[in-house]
Amino acid sequence: MNRRRIVLLSLLSAAAYYAIGYEIDRSNSVALVGTFCLLFILYFFFISKTKKKDFSFLIGWSIVFRLLFLASIPLLSDDFFRFIWDGHLVNEGSSPFAKIPLEVQQHLPNKKLLLEGMNSPNYYSVYPPIAQYVFAISTALFPKSLMANIIGMRSVLILAEIGTLALLPRLLSLLHLPKSKTLLYALNPLVIVEISGNLHFEGLMIFFLMLAILMLKLDRLGLAVIAWTMSAATKLIPLLFLPSLLSMMPLRRTLVFYVLFGIGFSFLWFPFVNLNLLYNYYESIQLYHATFEFNASIYYLIRWVGFQFVGYNIIATAGSLLSKIALIGMALILLIPLLRKQFNPYTALLLSITFYYALALIVHPWYLCLLVFLSIFTRFHFAYVWSFLILFSYIAYNNVNYEENFLLIGIEYLLTFGILAFELYRNKGIFELNGKE
Repeated sequence: MNRRRIVLLSLLSAAAYYAIGYEIDRSNSVALVGTFCLLFILYFFFISKTKKKDFSFLIGWSIVFRLLFLASIPLLSDDFFRFIWDGHLVNEGSSPFAKIPLEVQQHLPNKKLLLEGMNSPNYYSVYPPIAQYVFAISTALFPKSLMANIIGMRSVLILAEIGTLALLPRLLSLLHLPKSKTLLYALNPLVIVEISGNLHFEGLMIFFLMLAILMLKLDRLGLAVIAWTMSAATKLIPLLFLPSLLSMMPLRRTLVFYVLFGIGFSFLWFPFVNLNLLYNYYESIQLYHATFEFNASIYYLIRWVGFQFVGYNIIATAGSLLSKIALIGMALILLIPLLRKQFNPYTALLLSITFYYALALIVHPWYLCLLVFLSIFTRFHFAYVWSFLILFSYIAYNNVNYEENFLLIGIEYLLTFGILAFELYRNKGIFELNGKE
């Protein structure tokens, strides 16, 4: 593809990202899905038609796409109301894990607006310390300006994304993989929209996780511990990835890593410690395993069976059981490289989190940013397809009752898991790290 065509397609992509950031509300599903389809068509052309000499040029455009969202108020997610609320509480010296928002009596900037906008006024915060510190910093300088708060958080996320794009080629080189695979993450529309547009902190988690893996490859154990700790203290998923270290390092170094990680992780939580911290946090986490449901796969089938036999939603029982199975399954998958030395540990990471989401009650689009990132180190492609299909879940917001379209959900998972099954069956060397695509 010549440079002029790249510029024209990039400008078209930029216009589409601008529309999503500033013009298209999530209730306008026709315009939203149409724009996403256009972006993924352009994504395909960028990935399949560009040459190695265009790598830096496209990385530059991927940063431009992210910067386009800088002054936008998220139209596809209202989570930022809770982020700002938590930030104000931390700045006031209060813990967001101590009271639910409706119980907070003290005055906070824009309190009425934030309470009306947030989707979680009845439960405690679920966001770990590093995220809380970013919320606090972003609301400290201009506490009364919602836009300034948003720009503050978005600036951190965009800087994290730039950091990922800057260091990822080095990591790929150490793993003997082509640096061009960076573009699979850099230009992915779901990643750009959900992190830079919708302010989801998967971007910061991914940056620290990538940095931790890079430091492990460079044999910098101390820096790797710090980065992995920061990642898990941004979003908890890297905490579940800890068993994978047993296949990446000798046992003694792994045990040292675990001890140092435990100390650092506990230290970051220390400012929020109170008598009810563990109970309140656990209660909020349980809501995701026994109360809420959105865009699920296996769980929806089990729920349907439950309705046929007992006549009511068995979410409490099924959710608790599935979460336990998911955690056990994740641990077993992460330990496979210990038994099969040729098994790519990054493939284990990808398959473990895929298994976890397959059993989850809630699978929001931004959850897949991590799968897109991990896929770069493997020969699997199903996550790229899923990152497109899951965006159709936004159609649920087309009506005031947020009713999901189960036909679309069925198509999403049949195609995704079908491609995964095909890749597992047809590719004999797919579990190995090196080799040509």
